[in-house]
Amino acid sequence: MKHFQNYESEFTEFLRDLKQEHPDIDKHQRDGRKLLWDKPPVPPDELKLAINSEVKLKPYVYE
Repeated sequence: MKHFQNYESEFTEFLRDLKQEHPDIDKHQRDGRKLLWDKPPVPPDELKLAINSEVKLKPYVYE
């Protein structure tokens, strides 16, 4: 198995080169994650209000 020690896939090479060309790409990914996913928990009373405020839709809307 020694002949596979230095193997690097094309995808790994691509990512390495991309990160070298754009060193700020990791920061942009973290910022995007914070924006979309890393949010503080919603208090139970606000969650209940949001659930009860939803507009109920018909099961099949294309009638």
